[in-house]
Amino acid sequence: MAAVLVAVVAIPACSGEDAGEQLVPQPADEAPTEPEVALGEVPTDVRAVPDPLPGAEPGDLVALAPRNAPDVPAGARGWDLLYRSEGVDGNPVAVSGVVYAPHGPAPPQGRPVVSWAHGTVGVADDCAPSRIGVGVPGLERLLASGYVVAATDYEGLGAPGVHPYLVGESEGRSVLDAARAAARIEAAGAGAAVVAFGHSQGGHAALFAGALAPDYAPDLDLLGVATSAPAAELSTLLRSAVPISPAFGLVASAIYAYGEAYDELELADVLTPAAIERIEVVDRECLQGVTDAFIDQRTSAWLVTNPLDVEPWAARVEQNEPGSRKIDAPVLVAQGTTDFVVLASSTDTAVDRLCAGGNLVEYREYPGADHGEVLGEAGEGILDWVDARLAGERAVSTCGG
Repeated sequence: MAAVLVAVVAIPACSGEDAGEQLVPQPADEAPTEPEVALGEVPTDVRAVPDPLPGAEPGDLVALAPRNAPDVPAGARGWDLLYRSEGVDGNPVAVSGVVYAPHGPAPPQGRPVVSWAHGTVGVADDCAPSRIGVGVPGLERLLASGYVVAATDYEGLGAPGVHPYLVGESEGRSVLDAARAAARIEAAGAGAAVVAFGHSQGGHAALFAGALAPDYAPDLDLLGVATSAPAAELSTLLRSAVPISPAFGLVASAIYAYGEAYDELELADVLTPAAIERIEVVDRECLQGVTDAFIDQRTSAWLVTNPLDVEPWAARVEQNEPGSRKIDAPVLVAQGTTDFVVLASSTDTAVDRLCAGGNLVEYREYPGADHGEVLGEAGEGILDWVDARLAGERAVSTCGG
């Protein structure tokens, strides 16, 4: 089970070890030379958040700096950025992330944007993908296809504040506003057409982005939501993870984040005094460190009761399960059958709920794939699905099939 937790942290490539040979873009020595984007009045220190925040709208740039190799693929360019978003409390916040774009002129309508939502890494700022290495699956192919790729860290992960882990509205806004921010970078050439793509926690974020888009970001043309092993059935996942000691790092991270996000939630209602003494490790360590901090005791030593069994905790968990609002764009769900982090049975339930809500959902199952392997198994198919949505092709549904 400890190996399973490592799989949650890892952000694997889409097509296995030989993906680099298959998805190589234009070599660097053939890429056209272009001047760096003129940053104007935007600060270049992406680790310092000004007070008050500049700009006025979600997606406005707070800071922008060129990102250097080796994290930028050959034939492309990248930027680290801070951008405005709307926090869990409704107030403006700065969110960090990375944007990549191909070299060369963009088409008149702008380049399509793929907004990547990453899986669980932890809650502490040092765990932010923009700091430890972004790892967008299929990045080279996406860039070679002419897309801009925006990769959010999410609210509070890499920027001030506590990351609202598995709080759907916060995550979804971060994903949508990353696409908006990409369009503010003139040299990126980003347009309004967007696909949200996420794995694990990122699948949860992408589904919420899809639900929020019509009201929160009507300026974006969200054409699809692609997910793999999405954390979309929180009740089932929490019920299954609580008894397993190596999974308690995930549980502790969620409890800590919810306690910070919602004023009415009291840690003492669900955690023992011993757990409360250790809980701030969540805000200092990445996921494996949090797991290690709680693995020396049975989970009964840390929990007074399962959060699902006490209010108002249970209501907040239910509120953050995707599916209560319709997603106008088509949805793809990929799931491995031997996933012991996001159980296949939980994804079955989530897909049933999405279908019952009138969503257009295509569900693809991958026999024998676990939580980390499903992106390798499904990756090329997911990228083909993204291509089809951005090309305007009609999506298919497996609901009722």
